[in-house]
Amino acid sequence: MSNTLIPESQPYLIVVHCVDTEGPLGGNARRNPDGSKEFFDNWKDIKFSLNEITSNVFRKTHSDSLGNPYVYNWFIMDFTGFKTNPKNRVAQYHDTLDQIKSLQTNQDGFYWHYHLPPANGVGDQWSDTWLTSNECNNILARRLIQRHSFPEAFRAGGTIEDNPASHWLEHAVLLDYSNRVSERSYPDADLFRFNWYGAPKHWGSYNPNHKNFLEKGEMKRYVYRCIDLKSRYNDLTQSHLDECFETIKQTKQNLVLSYFSHDNRDMRTETYDSFSLIKKASEKHEIPWVISKADEAHRLYHNLDNEIIDLRFEAKDNIINISTDSEPFQSTPFTAIELHNGEIFRVYTEKTGKNKWTLKIPDSIKTLGIAVTSMSGNNTILVKDL
Repeated sequence: MSNTLIPESQPYLIVVHCVDTEGPLGGNARRNPDGSKEFFDNWKDIKFSLNEITSNVFRKTHSDSLGNPYVYNWFIMDFTGFKTNPKNRVAQYHDTLDQIKSLQTNQDGFYWHYHLPPANGVGDQWSDTWLTSNECNNILARRLIQRHSFPEAFRAGGTIEDNPASHWLEHAVLLDYSNRVSERSYPDADLFRFNWYGAPKHWGSYNPNHKNFLEKGEMKRYVYRCIDLKSRYNDLTQSHLDECFETIKQTKQNLVLSYFSHDNRDMRTETYDSFSLIKKASEKHEIPWVISKADEAHRLYHNLDNEIIDLRFEAKDNIINISTDSEPFQSTPFTAIELHNGEIFRVYTEKTGKNKWTLKIPDSIKTLGIAVTSMSGNNTILVKDL
């Protein structure tokens, strides 16, 4: 099931603390009413604040009902694919991932946060459609080839999604923690307050509809509710906790309470406060809570075994044959190549049979990367020099 200790004979609350991990934010970034900085504009300040709440001391003294140490879920953004950079972000692949990995974060989950470049490329604007950029493929191809990593879970920048995004994700990333719906959601919100009005308010997951991702349907991917831990738009409250624990009492079923922070805001106070809120509510309702990584939460919530897909390939005469021992979530394995000239990009395989695909490769290929995900949220990754 999971490496996380879980109650054996009673339902429990599964807590997933997501962090939109974007790195320094300066330049023309919004400021507090008194003119002071709202965001950290350098890695030194970000890492100083995070060192406190990623330390082993913090994790052990802020453990869940069963003594599992506190864990975070870092949804990593690369600020790439833009033409301008008015907020002075670090515009470099892997910088944010490498910086967070340098902290005491080995026990945490690492996933993907994506700010979609708009058609005009302006670095502090939102895009209203997934179709304005192919940078999603560039980022994941590089992360696979250069960091041997591929995300089991995703969070949308600004929580902004549309149907093209939903259909792209259906063939790439199993878990989506972007559903921001709450009692404060309202119809026709602009892009800066995209609030998932009309989406399921259930504390858990749903499979989206092919025609409208905000509605339940028959797609394979899972969308989890995840609200702001504390922001000017929303926050986690005592009523949310009471709702969760009362629902567990009534249904005798586990729930997933997920909320999100930002690394470039000072997360310390809100993290201490949320822990206290959850602990007190758990004791009040006499129902345990378990802290979890995003993919483990999926397995715990749906009572899934750890299915690990066996992934293999064979290269011969500029043809690569790929096979798996069971059907992955993706309709085709996510595949990327690096050429000898340093270019890295995603390529698409052709299905040749059940759990079999083929790929024609150029003579100039240096490295091949392949990733698949099981329906239980476990990745299998192969990266090989050819």
